[in-house]
Amino acid sequence: MARGARVRWGQNFLVDRNICRQIVSWAEVEGHDVVEIGPGRGALTTLLAERARRLTLVEIDPALAEYWREHFNDDERVAVHHADALDIDLSVLSSGPVRVVSNLPYETGTAIVRRLLACPQRMSAAIVMLQREVCGRLMAAPGSKAYGVLAIHTQLVADVEPGRIVPASCFRPAPKVSSQVVRIVPLDAPRYAIGSMPVFEKVVSTAFTQRRKMVRNSLGRWIDESLGAGRAADLFGAVGIDPDQRPETVDLETFARLSASLHAELEPVA
Repeated sequence: MARGARVRWGQNFLVDRNICRQIVSWAEVEGHDVVEIGPGRGALTTLLAERARRLTLVEIDPALAEYWREHFNDDERVAVHHADALDIDLSVLSSGPVRVVSNLPYETGTAIVRRLLACPQRMSAAIVMLQREVCGRLMAAPGSKAYGVLAIHTQLVADVEPGRIVPASCFRPAPKVSSQVVRIVPLDAPRYAIGSMPVFEKVVSTAFTQRRKMVRNSLGRWIDESLGAGRAADLFGAVGIDPDQRPETVDLETFARLSASLHAELEPVA
């Protein structure tokens, strides 16, 4: 295990070996090209190297990146990149789909997941550990307090399967919250037709900017400003949205229908 690494970039190092074995086993990496984001002190790394066809490590800490280069100097199956995971391009790391495995940093974990899902054709699956609360938001259903932008964007393009909960005592330093492992599997195509991703993103972000307000007061106002007075009521009626609904009660399919309808109307305007 790598020693002497400083705790930076929101790192909480996983130290429970039994949990590590369970994660790697659940990831099913045998015969796959694997990318590990943030190997850190190597709790998962050596297990992955034993089982993966090829292993690419992406490490932001220069000292740790150099350590792993030296450690795997004689293993041609392992490559090490000193880089920020928010800047990585999976197509540069591998010629084909990869399986991503990671104990993601708390501070940037959500952003990294969004980054990975932006290039689904390059990722066969991501088996990642995040704060338990974040995992709940990834999997949240309409009507729940956790349901929002993260759930909608993730579930549009991927299936999310819950894994085991990992207590804070399994890390050093121990965080103040528990973690959870999830398996994220990109879909071959978005779950529903949305017209265009920029319009869909604008619809969802506008709706949840004021999640406690009825959609007619947030999303409706933006639609009327974009298309003309009264158009929001027309579109809401066409896709089955009650203007008095709050955004957390509108399901993904309905947001998608609204986005597709808006795209059809906004395109001529653009």
